[in-house]
Amino acid sequence: MPIAIKADHINPFIHSTLDALETMAFTKAQIGKPFLKTDEDPRCDISGSIGLTGEAAGSVTVDFGRELACQIVSRMLGEPHSEIDATVRDGVGEIANMIAGGAKGEMQAKNLNFNIALPTVTLGRDLSHSHPPNVTCVVVPFTTDIGSFTIEVALKTG
Repeated sequence: MPIAIKADHINPFIHSTLDALETMAFTKAQIGKPFLKTDEDPRCDISGSIGLTGEAAGSVTVDFGRELACQIVSRMLGEPHSEIDATVRDGVGEIANMIAGGAKGEMQAKNLNFNIALPTVTLGRDLSHSHPPNVTCVVVPFTTDIGSFTIEVALKTG
């Protein structure tokens, strides 16, 4: 049975996502209703994932469609990108890194410490992520003026 996850543990990732998109990509995002991940949940074309270890262990993954990833990275760099190339992959990895890093700072202020790994970027069609069966995964949908994306927070604390 998965371990329950607290809103206090998800909110730092939400805050960090909103901040990263607005600060780095000049894009305001609105949060949708978070839900527990099942096997049937949203698929993506490119994802950036960061492993978490320590008092909180698991991962955070940001999932984009191809077009949105290109548009977000274009906004970040101030230059057009219409295809997924090394620059777009690096940009998605950097967004994942910023989300994890921002959440880490907020969680440390609440005395919950973890370390973050280097980002892993996965590219494909109709990607889905699996998580260990004893780790709860919350999917948080976001919408922007240029498209929708999700983050997945799979976290085990204590």
